[in-house]
Amino acid sequence: MPAAPGNPDADAEQATVTATAHNSVSVVVPAWNSERRDELARCLAAIQGQTQAPDQTIVVVDHNPELLAWAGEAFPALEVVANAHERGVVGARNTGVELAQGEIVVLTDDDTEADPEWIENLTSCFEDPNVVGVTGELLPNWAGAEPLWFPPEFYWVFGCSYTGLPTEIAPVRNPIAANMAVRAEILREIGGFRQGVAPREIRYRGTVIAGGHALEDTELGIRIGRRWPEMSWLYQPHATVRHMVTAEQSTLGYLIRRSFEEGASKAQLAQTMGAQDGLSSERRYVTSVLPRGFAGGVLDSLRGDRDGVLRAGAIGVGIVASGLGFLIGVLARARRPGR
Repeated sequence: MPAAPGNPDADAEQATVTATAHNSVSVVVPAWNSERRDELARCLAAIQGQTQAPDQTIVVVDHNPELLAWAGEAFPALEVVANAHERGVVGARNTGVELAQGEIVVLTDDDTEADPEWIENLTSCFEDPNVVGVTGELLPNWAGAEPLWFPPEFYWVFGCSYTGLPTEIAPVRNPIAANMAVRAEILREIGGFRQGVAPREIRYRGTVIAGGHALEDTELGIRIGRRWPEMSWLYQPHATVRHMVTAEQSTLGYLIRRSFEEGASKAQLAQTMGAQDGLSSERRYVTSVLPRGFAGGVLDSLRGDRDGVLRAGAIGVGIVASGLGFLIGVLARARRPGR
């Protein structure tokens, strides 16, 4: 709505909205796996086809000279650079942040495909000057048949939005790094993602099917929240990307492995960041979201859904695995010398 003529306060308010509505945008895409060239090409094509075109797209190749050479030739109009820091997605993201020229840094992964309005819907939230960052919806892009037994409450194990997240724009504690936007100035001032943590790898029959760091996005969100408590993160469910989920990730074994790792990582996070911040979102998830999901699976089975009881069982297995990981993580840190 136009500001009323002769009203200084309204004029100032309109100027603020206009300025923030046209923030320049840099998109950072880490890439590490030469076998995911097709996925990277689709990811970049979707970024270039946005209704709000990015001002800069940076592809950061993580210590893979072969992929770096290929990407440089395949995408000459984009900035293709090598990870200048430690191996892993944290170093790659921080490399991209350092090169970003936009006022807003948007991050995603090389195996995602964004909806055309993705950037537009993310950046629209920055019209509010008290918003520090935005995280969007990640839908699973199944490489094979969708496993109907897999509980949506555990979609986070392969980096997707899960049951329990808001269905409308709402504040959240932290972002999901595969679909997030943050003010560049604040991201640099806080020092970017925390480095010095060795990247993990999850293998299936000798092949790496997932890699990354434990809760680097959660830790970043908490640090920024502590530094700027008056600012907030938002979840924007209309800023959607589809995240590749391989057949190997759609297994019970993968759910157990990731749940265990998550529990161990949450134990470390709680002890380094404090239980109040480190476990604030998890309390509601464990006490409300998971029991409802378990009960819903049982009820679905009683209504004739043969996969309902399997979903309920998978939730139970995931709870046990994550709880065991948390307990072992707490005990391991308690036994360290000097503690």
